[in-house]
Amino acid sequence: MPSDRSERAEQSDATNEYRNDRRTFLKATGAAGTVGLTAGCIGSFGGGGGTPTINILTWEEYADLKKDIESRLDVNVKFTKSTSSSKMFSSWNSGQNEQYDIAVPNNNYVPKMMDAGLVDSVPEDVVSNYSSTYDVFKGFADNQFTSGGKMYGVPIRFGWYGYSYDSRKVDDHEPTYAKLFDDQYKGKIVMYDNHFKAMSAAALYLGYRDAFEGEKISLSEKQIQKVKQTLIDQKPMLQGYIAADPTYIKSLRQGNFVIGQSGRNEIVEMWNNGDDWPKMAAPKEGSLAWFESAVVSKASSNKKKAWKVVNEFIAPKLGAKLAKVGYSPSVNPKTQNHLSKEENEMFGSIDPSRLEQMIPFKAVEKEDAWIKAWEEVKTA
Repeated sequence: MPSDRSERAEQSDATNEYRNDRRTFLKATGAAGTVGLTAGCIGSFGGGGGTPTINILTWEEYADLKKDIESRLDVNVKFTKSTSSSKMFSSWNSGQNEQYDIAVPNNNYVPKMMDAGLVDSVPEDVVSNYSSTYDVFKGFADNQFTSGGKMYGVPIRFGWYGYSYDSRKVDDHEPTYAKLFDDQYKGKIVMYDNHFKAMSAAALYLGYRDAFEGEKISLSEKQIQKVKQTLIDQKPMLQGYIAADPTYIKSLRQGNFVIGQSGRNEIVEMWNNGDDWPKMAAPKEGSLAWFESAVVSKASSNKKKAWKVVNEFIAPKLGAKLAKVGYSPSVNPKTQNHLSKEENEMFGSIDPSRLEQMIPFKAVEKEDAWIKAWEEVKTA
């Protein structure tokens, strides 16, 4: 699905391109059914006995939890499918926050919702499963979702970028972005056709990790120019630039390339379909990470019930189910107890040291300069 180019000047556009690709992958693999229901008024009641209806704007596979949540809580839940975090934000910001109790955007959209005054603060006594989540995501929430001593979003599940490779043709090695710039694999390397993803990988390869530590990613003009030249110098080594997950998988299987920048979901799909030779690398320089985060509307008349629903998203058993249907790990490691050995290997058991190397998606300073540099790379 194409990204919305009107948002090109924001880092979120890069996030949306990934998210759209990932949703295409999920649809193609039949990972989840779709419940696309039109949300009613917030605080509406359905069924007998005045059971409240919680309206949720989120990704399609969350709907697989409907029966479980309704059997565990005294609520009806209605899911409306969204295809991007930007659409979730824009709809809430234009008044639809009064139609939904919960949304689950990417992490970099929670601060936008906070700034717009759209979201309720998290009652941690209600969202009790949050205490069991990985420490790294608690740190991300403290940095991105906290204001005035209150937290406004709850991490749910996550994934990351690095690179993947054909282990039959690329030897075992310490994961490093240098592999994407190694002329040993000339003509057999691919990069994402996306300014944010490709330039971030090059910046990390060049040792600019400090630029990713603040509230925004902040490369200097000199660093942007160095990144640009590094990518121009890399072009003779490339088999090409690539975008969609299905294209990546098909091309890797055909042997068109042996190593390439990728998200983890592409490789999980291949593992799930019986390919044991692709390997996923989390580079020592750092891996860009996305994580979905639930928010509750400030306009909701059922805030406590809504937060109880959010708590179920990261409950051990339901979090495991969500991980399976979405091929993405839960932020709660207790989900591992409800996954098979094979499932844990794919999307359950995550090495804590790998988590420490994750760099959460965030806004980019001077993104116009990034886009201009990228256009010069592509035309060089």
